[in-house]
Parts: sequence; C-alpha cells; structure tokens
Amino acid sequence: MPYIGGKHRMAREIAKRLHSTGADTLVDVFGGSAAVILNAGFRKRVYNDANADLACLFRCMADPVLRADLLQRLSWTPVCRRIFTDDYAIYYLRGGFSFTLITDPVERARATLYRQLLSWGGKGRSGGFSAGTGDRKAIKEVLRYQNVLKKLDEIGEFFRGTCIENLDYQDAIRIYGPKTNCVLFCDPPYDGVQQYYSKAFGRADHVFLAHLLTIAPAPAVCTYYDTPLIRELYPCDIWNWENIVVTKNSQLRQGNKVKTEEYILTKRLNSTI
Repeated sequence: MPYIGGKHRMAREIAKRLHSTGADTLVDVFGGSAAVILNAGFRKRVYNDANADLACLFRCMADPVLRADLLQRLSWTPVCRRIFTDDYAIYYLRGGFSFTLITDPVERARATLYRQLLSWGGKGRSGGFSAGTGDRKAIKEVLRYQNVLKKLDEIGEFFRGTCIENLDYQDAIRIYGPKTNCVLFCDPPYDGVQQYYSKAFGRADHVFLAHLLTIAPAPAVCTYYDTPLIRELYPCDIWNWENIVVTKNSQLRQGNKVKTEEYILTKRLNSTI
C-alpha cells in the first residue's frame, strides 16, 4: 500500500544489507507499510510501529477469522470519495489523526487500509482522495485496491508467522537491541520532513535514536537523507554510508518522475560504544 516514505522501491537493496549482518531475525522498528519486512526474506521477523492503526490492521490480517470479515467488508466497499471523506471527517480528524474512535477492530482495519490505498501519495494524514485517470486501461487506485484484496490471504498468512508489536522506537530497541542475532532496521521520519507523520519526531528523537542504535549490541541498518545533522549523528567510522537513487514516492508528474538520493547506513562490525 502507498505510505509516506515507503521503501518498496528500495526493499531489495535494503534486504541485501540486512542479510550481510549475519543476523537471523529482522526487527523492523518503524514498520510502516511493511514493504521491507514483506520483501526481506527473513523467516524470523518482528514488525513494529508506534501507529496503533497499522498494528490493528496487521493483527486483523493475521487472524483468519477477522481477515475473512475484513475481506468481505472491503469487497463490498467501492472506491468512493464520499466514503473516504466521511471516514476522514468522522473518525480520523476527530480521533486526532487516528481511527481510535472505532472500537470494532475489523472496522478500524478497514478504514485504515482504505485510507492508505486511496490517499494521494500514501499521505494518510494530509493526502486527499486520489483517482488517477492517466492510464488508458484502468484507474490506478481501483486496480491497486482490487489487487490488494486478491493478496489479502497471502499477506495475512505472512503476518501469522510474524511477531506484531505496537511500541515506541525506544521500547522496541530496548527489548531487541541486546540480542545479537537480531538486526534492527530503522526507517524513521527523515530529518526535515517529519511534518508529514502523525506522531511528532524532532531533533531530540533523531539524536536519541542514533545513540540507542550505536550502543546496542545488535547490528543495525538505517535509511536517511543526507543532512548535516544525520552526518553528525552517524559518523563514517561507525556507520557505512551507501547512496541509492530512487524515484520519489509522492509525485504528480507523469513520465520521467523526479529522482532522489537516499542513503542506507549499516553499523560497522564491533562498533558499539
């Protein structure tokens, strides 16, 4: 599903760095859309995100009974601007950019997935309803919606074999960071673009995250833009920097979309302090 800062275009490159650490368990600290964990090829895996809506979604998908109910509700919900905006106004805004007002977990999962699939650029918080008509054969969002429904059982079975956490990043690293057979993957809100996310993530969080990852016995891999702050927090004597050129996720332009450089940072062996 589209998600702000989603890593589906980088997932395979990230997976190579994760496996190069020798760890047998992947801990996705900022799991988001699950693009990395779904494509990383780890048999032992932990999905974590502080967003309770996402945790609810993947828990419902993992439970066969709840998944069947979720699939039925989604199958009977058309791609519709009115449904999208009503969900947004009634539940999402009133719940403080969360579907916490929905007490039924399956309905909460339906609203979460519906919003992510149909919001422009995957900006669940600020993205409006999107229905692209540029393709001659199909409306992109309708086709994506239908394809996700076809894959719901397969992805649900994947999450049945995954530990699903709903922790803040500090707690996730505190629990799994001491385990040297785990690799911590962190794709936090990037320095300078934190405003797109539902939870605040400021300079102090970047500093604390870098500190926790550096002192943790577990290997770690991060993704970031190259900024002066990140260069200072992840020095090259402790972290290996590799740049990857990718297409920006949120682009209105058709054809040749804007490319951007992102960096994969891998903690060097025996570099904990």
